[in-house]
Amino acid sequence: MTESRRRTWIGAICALAAAAAGLLFGQFWLMSRLSWTHTEEPAGSLIGINFSCDQAEYLLLETPGGPFVSDDRPGRAGWGGEALAAILEATGVRAVRISVQWDEVEPRQGDYDFSLTEELLRVAAEHDAGVMLSVGIKAQRHPEFYVPDWAFAGTNFKEWDVISEDPVLRARALEMVKNVTAHFAGNNAVDSWSAENEPYIASHRSDHYSLSREYVAEVVATIRANDPAGRPVAINHAQHYVMDRRWREALADSDVLAQSMYPRRNIDLVGVRAIANIMELGPLMPNYAFQAREARAAGKQFWVTELQGEPWTDEDSRLLSAANPSANLTAGQLEENVVYARKTGAERIYLWGAEWWLYQAQQFGDMQWFGAVRNSVVNE
Repeated sequence: MTESRRRTWIGAICALAAAAAGLLFGQFWLMSRLSWTHTEEPAGSLIGINFSCDQAEYLLLETPGGPFVSDDRPGRAGWGGEALAAILEATGVRAVRISVQWDEVEPRQGDYDFSLTEELLRVAAEHDAGVMLSVGIKAQRHPEFYVPDWAFAGTNFKEWDVISEDPVLRARALEMVKNVTAHFAGNNAVDSWSAENEPYIASHRSDHYSLSREYVAEVVATIRANDPAGRPVAINHAQHYVMDRRWREALADSDVLAQSMYPRRNIDLVGVRAIANIMELGPLMPNYAFQAREARAAGKQFWVTELQGEPWTDEDSRLLSAANPSANLTAGQLEENVVYARKTGAERIYLWGAEWWLYQAQQFGDMQWFGAVRNSVVNE
Protein backbone atom coordinates (compact mmCIF):
# COMPACT_ATOMS: atom_id res chain seq x y z
CA MET A 1 0.00 0.00 0.00
CA THR A 2 1.34 3.38 -0.98
CA GLU A 3 1.88 6.14 1.56
CA SER A 4 -0.91 8.15 -0.05
CA ARG A 5 -3.42 5.30 0.20
CA ARG A 6 -2.38 4.59 3.79
CA ARG A 7 -3.05 8.19 4.74
CA THR A 8 -6.40 8.05 2.99
CA TRP A 9 -7.38 4.94 4.99
CA ILE A 10 -6.26 6.50 8.25
CA GLY A 11 -8.22 9.65 7.46
CA ALA A 12 -11.32 7.62 6.63
CA ILE A 13 -11.05 5.59 9.85
CA CYS A 14 -10.63 8.76 11.91
CA ALA A 15 -13.61 10.34 10.18
CA LEU A 16 -15.76 7.27 10.83
CA ALA A 17 -14.66 7.20 14.49
CA ALA A 18 -15.52 10.88 14.84
CA ALA A 19 -18.90 10.31 13.18
CA ALA A 20 -19.63 7.35 15.46
CA ALA A 21 -18.68 9.38 18.53
CA GLY A 22 -20.84 12.25 17.31
CA LEU A 23 -23.76 9.91 16.68
CA LEU A 24 -23.38 8.35 20.13
CA PHE A 25 -23.24 11.77 21.76
CA GLY A 26 -26.21 12.93 19.72
CA GLN A 27 -28.26 9.90 20.74
CA PHE A 28 -27.45 10.44 24.40
CA TRP A 29 -28.26 14.16 24.11
CA LEU A 30 -31.58 13.39 22.45
CA MET A 31 -32.49 10.73 25.00
CA SER A 32 -31.59 13.16 27.80
CA ARG A 33 -33.76 15.91 26.29
CA LEU A 34 -36.65 13.47 26.04
CA SER A 35 -36.25 12.22 29.62
CA TRP A 36 -38.81 12.90 32.34
CA THR A 37 -36.81 15.84 33.71
CA HIS A 38 -37.57 17.69 30.44
CA THR A 39 -40.99 16.36 29.48
CA GLU A 40 -42.94 16.25 32.76
CA GLU A 41 -44.87 19.25 34.07
CA PRO A 42 -44.07 20.42 37.64
CA ALA A 43 -46.66 19.36 40.20
CA GLY A 44 -48.03 21.59 42.95
CA SER A 45 -46.12 19.68 45.63
CA LEU A 46 -46.27 20.56 49.32
CA ILE A 47 -42.81 21.77 50.34
CA GLY A 48 -41.38 20.78 53.72
CA ILE A 49 -38.08 20.32 55.51
CA ASN A 50 -36.13 17.67 57.37
CA PHE A 51 -35.01 18.65 60.87
CA SER A 52 -32.49 17.09 63.26
CA CYS A 53 -31.71 18.63 66.62
CA ASP A 54 -28.35 16.83 66.58
CA GLN A 55 -27.42 18.46 63.28
CA ALA A 56 -28.52 21.90 64.48
CA GLU A 57 -26.35 21.46 67.57
CA TYR A 58 -23.38 20.35 65.50
CA LEU A 59 -23.61 23.47 63.34
CA LEU A 60 -24.67 26.10 65.85
CA LEU A 61 -23.16 25.01 69.15
CA GLU A 62 -19.86 23.48 68.07
CA THR A 63 -16.62 24.90 66.73
CA PRO A 64 -14.64 22.96 64.10
CA GLY A 65 -12.68 20.32 65.96
CA GLY A 66 -14.36 21.21 69.24
CA PRO A 67 -16.15 18.91 71.73
CA PHE A 68 -19.77 17.95 71.18
CA VAL A 69 -22.42 19.22 73.55
CA SER A 70 -24.20 16.68 75.73
CA ASP A 71 -27.62 15.39 74.72
CA ASP A 72 -28.70 15.37 78.36
CA ARG A 73 -27.87 19.03 79.03
CA PRO A 74 -30.66 21.06 80.69
CA GLY A 75 -32.89 22.93 78.28
CA ARG A 76 -31.97 20.89 75.22
CA ALA A 77 -35.57 20.26 74.14
CA GLY A 78 -36.40 23.96 74.37
CA TRP A 79 -33.29 24.88 72.40
CA GLY A 80 -34.21 22.41 69.64
CA GLY A 81 -37.73 23.80 69.51
CA GLU A 82 -36.40 27.34 69.12
CA ALA A 83 -34.15 26.27 66.23
CA LEU A 84 -37.05 24.58 64.47
CA ALA A 85 -39.29 27.60 65.03
CA ALA A 86 -36.70 29.93 63.50
CA ILE A 87 -36.52 27.77 60.37
CA LEU A 88 -40.30 27.49 60.00
CA GLU A 89 -40.73 31.24 60.38
CA ALA A 90 -37.95 32.05 57.91
CA THR A 91 -39.15 29.66 55.20
CA GLY A 92 -42.92 29.49 55.61
CA VAL A 93 -42.97 25.72 55.07
CA ARG A 94 -45.84 23.75 56.51
CA ALA A 95 -44.38 20.24 56.67
CA VAL A 96 -41.55 18.77 58.75
CA ARG A 97 -39.90 15.36 58.77
CA ILE A 98 -38.41 14.35 62.14
CA SER A 99 -36.72 11.14 63.22
CA VAL A 100 -37.20 9.65 66.67
CA GLN A 101 -33.69 8.48 67.62
CA TRP A 102 -33.75 5.23 69.55
CA ASP A 103 -30.74 6.02 71.76
CA GLU A 104 -32.42 9.27 72.87
CA VAL A 105 -36.00 8.10 73.26
CA GLU A 106 -35.10 4.88 75.16
CA PRO A 107 -31.68 5.46 76.77
CA ARG A 108 -32.35 2.60 79.19
CA GLN A 109 -34.53 -0.39 78.39
CA GLY A 110 -38.17 0.42 79.09
CA ASP A 111 -37.31 3.95 80.28
CA TYR A 112 -38.62 6.41 77.66
CA ASP A 113 -37.85 10.09 77.24
CA PHE A 114 -40.23 11.76 74.77
CA SER A 115 -39.40 15.34 75.77
CA LEU A 116 -37.46 16.45 72.68
CA THR A 117 -39.89 15.02 70.13
CA GLU A 118 -42.86 16.37 72.09
CA GLU A 119 -41.35 19.86 72.03
CA LEU A 120 -40.66 19.67 68.29
CA LEU A 121 -44.24 18.54 67.68
CA ARG A 122 -45.54 21.41 69.82
CA VAL A 123 -43.53 23.94 67.82
CA ALA A 124 -44.66 22.42 64.52
CA ALA A 125 -48.30 22.61 65.61
CA GLU A 126 -47.85 26.26 66.60
CA HIS A 127 -46.69 26.97 63.05
CA ASP A 128 -49.44 24.90 61.39
CA ALA A 129 -46.88 22.41 60.11
CA GLY A 130 -47.71 18.72 59.87
CA VAL A 131 -45.05 16.27 61.00
CA MET A 132 -43.89 13.10 59.31
CA LEU A 133 -42.45 11.04 62.17
CA SER A 134 -39.75 8.49 61.36
CA VAL A 135 -39.59 5.57 63.80
CA GLY A 136 -37.15 2.67 63.97
CA ILE A 137 -33.50 1.67 64.26
CA LYS A 138 -32.23 3.92 61.47
CA ALA A 139 -32.74 7.69 61.49
CA GLN A 140 -31.58 10.87 59.76
CA ARG A 141 -28.01 12.14 59.85
CA HIS A 142 -24.80 10.66 61.22
CA PRO A 143 -24.43 7.89 62.37
CA GLU A 144 -27.88 6.80 61.02
CA PHE A 145 -28.02 3.70 63.24
CA TYR A 146 -28.92 5.14 66.65
CA VAL A 147 -28.92 1.91 68.63
CA PRO A 148 -28.52 2.37 72.42
CA ASP A 149 -25.74 0.39 74.06
CA TRP A 150 -28.14 -1.71 76.09
CA ALA A 151 -29.93 -2.88 72.92
CA PHE A 152 -26.64 -4.20 71.50
CA ALA A 153 -26.07 -6.32 74.61
CA GLY A 154 -26.11 -10.02 73.76
CA THR A 155 -25.47 -9.41 70.05
CA ASN A 156 -22.30 -9.83 68.02
CA PHE A 157 -22.35 -7.91 64.76
CA LYS A 158 -19.69 -7.53 62.11
CA GLU A 159 -19.37 -5.18 59.17
CA TRP A 160 -22.05 -5.51 56.44
CA ASP A 161 -24.44 -7.45 58.69
CA VAL A 162 -28.20 -7.15 58.22
CA ILE A 163 -28.62 -6.41 61.90
CA SER A 164 -32.41 -6.75 61.92
CA GLU A 165 -31.91 -10.50 61.42
CA ASP A 166 -30.70 -10.82 64.99
CA PRO A 167 -33.78 -11.94 66.99
CA VAL A 168 -32.71 -10.12 70.16
CA LEU A 169 -32.18 -6.75 68.53
CA ARG A 170 -35.25 -7.21 66.33
CA ALA A 171 -37.53 -7.83 69.31
CA ARG A 172 -36.13 -4.86 71.20
CA ALA A 173 -36.51 -2.58 68.19
CA LEU A 174 -40.10 -3.60 67.48
CA GLU A 175 -41.02 -3.08 71.14
CA MET A 176 -39.62 0.43 70.90
CA VAL A 177 -41.53 1.10 67.66
CA LYS A 178 -44.74 -0.07 69.30
CA ASN A 179 -44.33 2.15 72.36
CA VAL A 180 -43.20 5.24 70.43
CA THR A 181 -46.06 4.94 67.94
CA ALA A 182 -48.64 4.40 70.69
CA HIS A 183 -47.34 7.44 72.57
CA PHE A 184 -47.45 9.83 69.60
CA ALA A 185 -50.55 8.43 67.90
CA GLY A 186 -52.69 10.80 69.95
CA ASN A 187 -50.73 13.87 68.83
CA ASN A 188 -52.56 15.69 66.04
CA ALA A 189 -49.34 17.31 64.78
CA VAL A 190 -48.31 13.92 63.37
CA ASP A 191 -49.81 13.52 59.89
CA SER A 192 -47.76 10.53 58.68
CA TRP A 193 -45.11 8.00 59.64
CA SER A 194 -41.90 6.70 58.14
CA ALA A 195 -40.85 3.10 58.81
CA GLU A 196 -37.10 3.54 59.33
CA ASN A 197 -34.93 5.82 57.17
CA GLU A 198 -33.55 4.51 53.87
CA PRO A 199 -33.66 1.02 55.42
CA TYR A 200 -32.43 -0.95 52.41
CA ILE A 201 -29.23 1.13 52.06
CA ALA A 202 -26.15 -0.10 53.95
CA SER A 203 -24.76 2.74 56.06
CA HIS A 204 -21.07 3.48 55.59
CA ARG A 205 -21.33 5.54 58.79
CA SER A 206 -22.20 2.48 60.88
CA ASP A 207 -20.14 -0.49 59.65
CA HIS A 208 -22.35 -0.79 56.54
CA TYR A 209 -25.20 -2.21 58.60
CA SER A 210 -28.55 -2.59 56.83
CA LEU A 211 -32.09 -3.80 57.50
CA SER A 212 -34.10 -6.53 55.79
CA ARG A 213 -37.29 -6.03 53.82
CA GLU A 214 -39.12 -8.45 56.13
CA TYR A 215 -38.15 -6.47 59.22
CA VAL A 216 -39.16 -3.15 57.67
CA ALA A 217 -42.52 -4.63 56.72
CA GLU A 218 -42.91 -5.62 60.38
CA VAL A 219 -42.18 -2.03 61.41
CA VAL A 220 -44.94 -0.88 59.04
CA ALA A 221 -47.34 -3.42 60.54
CA THR A 222 -46.41 -2.38 64.09
CA ILE A 223 -47.02 1.30 63.33
CA ARG A 224 -50.38 0.54 61.74
CA ALA A 225 -51.43 -1.63 64.67
CA ASN A 226 -50.71 1.16 67.16
CA ASP A 227 -52.14 4.14 65.27
CA PRO A 228 -55.95 4.17 65.51
CA ALA A 229 -56.07 7.17 63.16
CA GLY A 230 -54.61 5.10 60.32
CA ARG A 231 -52.17 7.74 59.13
CA PRO A 232 -50.14 6.82 56.02
CA VAL A 233 -46.86 4.96 56.53
CA ALA A 234 -43.98 5.58 54.12
CA ILE A 235 -40.87 3.60 53.28
CA ASN A 236 -38.17 5.79 51.79
CA HIS A 237 -35.34 4.65 49.56
CA ALA A 238 -32.20 6.21 48.05
CA GLN A 239 -32.02 4.88 44.51
CA HIS A 240 -28.63 5.69 43.02
CA TYR A 241 -28.88 3.82 39.72
CA VAL A 242 -31.62 2.85 37.33
CA MET A 243 -31.23 -0.92 37.80
CA ASP A 244 -32.01 -0.73 41.52
CA ARG A 245 -35.54 -2.18 41.73
CA ARG A 246 -35.94 -2.08 45.50
CA TRP A 247 -38.32 0.84 45.15
CA ARG A 248 -40.94 -1.72 44.13
CA GLU A 249 -40.53 -3.44 47.49
CA ALA A 250 -40.96 -0.13 49.30
CA LEU A 251 -44.10 0.59 47.27
CA ALA A 252 -45.59 -2.86 47.86
CA ASP A 253 -45.06 -2.77 51.63
CA SER A 254 -46.15 0.82 52.44
CA ASP A 255 -48.79 3.46 51.82
CA VAL A 256 -46.24 5.91 50.42
CA LEU A 257 -43.21 5.26 48.22
CA ALA A 258 -40.60 7.88 49.09
CA GLN A 259 -37.24 8.66 47.51
CA SER A 260 -34.13 10.69 48.31
CA MET A 261 -32.90 13.02 45.54
CA TYR A 262 -29.43 14.60 45.50
CA PRO A 263 -28.96 16.04 41.98
CA ARG A 264 -25.54 17.73 42.35
CA ARG A 265 -22.71 15.20 42.75
CA ASN A 266 -18.96 15.69 43.04
CA ILE A 267 -16.96 13.58 40.59
CA ASP A 268 -13.25 13.06 39.97
CA LEU A 269 -12.24 12.79 36.30
CA VAL A 270 -8.57 11.77 36.09
CA GLY A 271 -7.73 13.99 39.02
CA VAL A 272 -9.97 16.85 37.89
CA ARG A 273 -12.80 17.70 40.27
CA ALA A 274 -16.15 18.47 38.66
CA ILE A 275 -19.84 18.75 39.53
CA ALA A 276 -22.29 16.45 37.76
CA ASN A 277 -26.01 17.12 37.58
CA ILE A 278 -27.28 13.56 37.56
CA MET A 279 -30.81 14.69 36.68
CA GLU A 280 -29.49 15.29 33.16
CA LEU A 281 -28.30 11.71 32.61
CA GLY A 282 -31.43 10.73 30.73
CA PRO A 283 -32.03 6.96 30.68
CA LEU A 284 -29.27 6.36 33.22
CA MET A 285 -31.28 8.25 35.85
CA PRO A 286 -34.17 6.55 37.69
CA ASN A 287 -37.53 7.66 36.31
CA TYR A 288 -39.16 9.00 39.45
CA ALA A 289 -42.13 10.33 37.47
CA PHE A 290 -42.86 6.75 36.35
CA GLN A 291 -42.57 5.58 39.96
CA ALA A 292 -45.08 8.24 41.02
CA ARG A 293 -47.54 7.02 38.38
CA GLU A 294 -47.04 3.44 39.55
CA ALA A 295 -47.75 4.53 43.12
CA ARG A 296 -50.96 6.31 42.13
CA ALA A 297 -52.05 3.30 40.05
CA ALA A 298 -51.72 1.23 43.24
CA GLY A 299 -53.83 3.75 45.18
CA LYS A 300 -50.77 5.10 46.99
CA GLN A 301 -48.60 8.23 46.94
CA PHE A 302 -45.07 9.23 45.96
CA TRP A 303 -43.07 11.66 48.11
CA VAL A 304 -39.53 13.00 48.00
CA THR A 305 -38.45 12.77 51.63
CA GLU A 306 -34.93 14.10 51.07
CA LEU A 307 -34.18 16.72 48.41
CA GLN A 308 -30.71 18.25 48.34
CA GLY A 309 -30.87 21.75 49.79
CA GLU A 310 -27.30 22.14 51.06
CA PRO A 311 -23.92 21.57 49.40
CA TRP A 312 -22.72 17.97 49.11
CA THR A 313 -19.17 18.34 50.34
CA ASP A 314 -16.45 16.31 52.04
CA GLU A 315 -15.19 19.34 53.96
CA ASP A 316 -16.63 20.63 57.23
CA SER A 317 -19.87 22.36 56.24
CA ARG A 318 -19.30 24.89 59.04
CA LEU A 319 -16.42 26.30 57.00
CA LEU A 320 -18.69 27.14 54.06
CA SER A 321 -20.18 30.61 53.72
CA ALA A 322 -21.04 33.24 51.11
CA ALA A 323 -17.39 34.31 51.32
CA ASN A 324 -16.19 30.70 51.02
CA PRO A 325 -18.91 28.98 48.94
CA SER A 326 -19.06 25.41 47.74
CA ALA A 327 -19.11 24.81 43.99
CA ASN A 328 -21.50 21.94 44.60
CA LEU A 329 -24.68 23.96 45.17
CA THR A 330 -25.88 27.56 45.02
CA ALA A 331 -29.15 28.97 46.30
CA GLY A 332 -30.36 29.28 42.72
CA GLN A 333 -29.57 25.62 42.09
CA LEU A 334 -31.56 24.73 45.20
CA GLU A 335 -34.60 26.23 43.47
CA GLU A 336 -33.75 24.23 40.34
CA ASN A 337 -33.65 21.07 42.47
CA VAL A 338 -37.16 21.83 43.68
CA VAL A 339 -38.33 22.05 40.07
CA TYR A 340 -36.78 18.64 39.34
CA ALA A 341 -38.54 17.19 42.38
CA ARG A 342 -41.87 18.75 41.37
CA LYS A 343 -41.53 17.11 37.96
CA THR A 344 -41.71 13.70 39.61
CA GLY A 345 -45.32 14.46 40.46
CA ALA A 346 -44.59 14.08 44.18
CA GLU A 347 -47.37 15.12 46.52
CA ARG A 348 -44.77 16.19 49.09
CA ILE A 349 -41.12 17.30 48.95
CA TYR A 350 -39.00 17.55 52.12
CA LEU A 351 -35.82 19.60 51.68
CA TRP A 352 -32.53 18.51 53.25
CA GLY A 353 -30.27 21.14 54.83
CA ALA A 354 -32.58 23.35 56.92
CA GLU A 355 -30.17 23.41 59.86
CA TRP A 356 -27.39 24.62 57.55
CA TRP A 357 -29.55 27.48 56.23
CA LEU A 358 -30.10 28.58 59.83
CA TYR A 359 -26.35 28.38 60.45
CA GLN A 360 -25.64 30.54 57.41
CA ALA A 361 -28.20 33.10 58.54
CA GLN A 362 -27.13 33.29 62.18
CA GLN A 363 -23.37 33.03 61.75
CA PHE A 364 -22.88 35.00 58.53
CA GLY A 365 -26.10 36.97 58.04
CA ASP A 366 -26.63 35.10 54.76
CA MET A 367 -30.38 34.87 54.08
CA GLN A 368 -30.17 33.71 50.45
CA TRP A 369 -30.85 30.06 51.31
CA PHE A 370 -33.96 30.91 53.30
CA GLY A 371 -34.99 33.15 50.42
CA ALA A 372 -34.60 30.36 47.89
CA VAL A 373 -36.81 28.06 49.95
CA ARG A 374 -39.42 30.76 50.50
CA ASN A 375 -39.51 31.35 46.74
CA SER A 376 -40.20 27.64 46.22
CA VAL A 377 -42.96 27.63 48.84
CA VAL A 378 -44.59 30.73 47.35
CA ASN A 379 -44.57 29.02 43.96
CA GLU A 380 -46.52 26.01 45.21
